Amino acid sequence: MAKPELDFITIKGFKSIASVEKLSLGPINLIIGPNGSGKSNFIGVFFFLHAIREGRLNDYVRKAGGAEQVLHFGSKTTRKIELKVSFQNEVNQYELVLEATNDDSLYPADESVRYWEKSYQRALRESLRNRKSGLEAGISDSHVKRIPGWVRTRLGRWRLYHVHDTSASSPLRKTAQLHDNAFLRPDGSNLPAFLYLLSKKHMTEYNLIRRTIQRVAPFFDDFQLNPDRLNEETIRLEWRHKNSDQYFGASSLSDGTLRFIALTTLFLQPKSFLPSVILVDEPELGLHPQAITLLASLVKQASRETQVILSTQSSLLLDHFEPEDVLVADRVKGATVLTRLDSRKLARWLEEYSLGQLWEKNELGGRPGAE
Repeated sequence: MAKPELDFITIKGFKSIASVEKLSLGPINLIIGPNGSGKSNFIGVFFFLHAIREGRLNDYVRKAGGAEQVLHFGSKTTRKIELKVSFQNEVNQYELVLEATNDDSLYPADESVRYWEKSYQRALRESLRNRKSGLEAGISDSHVKRIPGWVRTRLGRWRLYHVHDTSASSPLRKTAQLHDNAFLRPDGSNLPAFLYLLSKKHMTEYNLIRRTIQRVAPFFDDFQLNPDRLNEETIRLEWRHKNSDQYFGASSLSDGTLRFIALTTLFLQPKSFLPSVILVDEPELGLHPQAITLLASLVKQASRETQVILSTQSSLLLDHFEPEDVLVADRVKGATVLTRLDSRKLARWLEEYSLGQLWEKNELGGRPGAE
């Protein structure tokens, strides 16, 4: 099993998260909690860091409604956001402090990277110079080298996936550009192009994806993946029905089936395409219980090669994981608190109940309650 990309993360002052100090992250991190507990905000931190790396700090803040909406309870309560991530047993670290401007934006007040080979007496620290009149972080500079360059590369290798939208106008149901196949896009908009590439170059993984889909959709035979005859630069998601020579478009797939196809492709894609961290918010939405059971297996398989961070409301999905895989989000005095479960403390309970049952019985926390 590959070592997790991230050891721990520290978050202070971001949305509902007042302070999470040096939270350890394992190969699998399944976040449970009630609505409004901050599960999505925790996953959103990683998207925020990715946006900062891409030079879109101010774009993110603007779309979020301004710094007042990003700072924990606004600037009267929180003056700054502090983020720190540690990679691969604390060898490399990235730290960023963001403060509010007078025009309701945020700017990098302090930013640094660290490298600490354990034979060194202390870590090597390198400060980064902010960019674009001081409004964007230094890590967004594509020309940074050495330790900053290493960290920048790592920040660009994780992806937050949103495959909830399966409406008629969903990106999953639309035509894709045939050569848009460098990686599976976070919204699944290039799913047919990506599957087409796998069918031509990675048949082992393609066939595994196909067989897994058949376990949830027995009527499914195979994808019909060909460039559009009228425009060979585009491709649509089409498939064949078993015991029939007819083929159908994505519009004929149910929401749950289409979402499961996207998730199966995500978790079973070839190792060379895998992000270093996969993040998905409530992947079980709209899935049949059998599909949720298979989803758990896909997550476990992917976690051998990459790090997985998921939020969920599904006690059934929870049943398939170990206590140490689970982070419980609770809201305490208006702030998100995250706690990792400990199998030793739950040993007596687990003799009679599953994790999902214990959650439903409110023995794990992560249930609605008065503040």
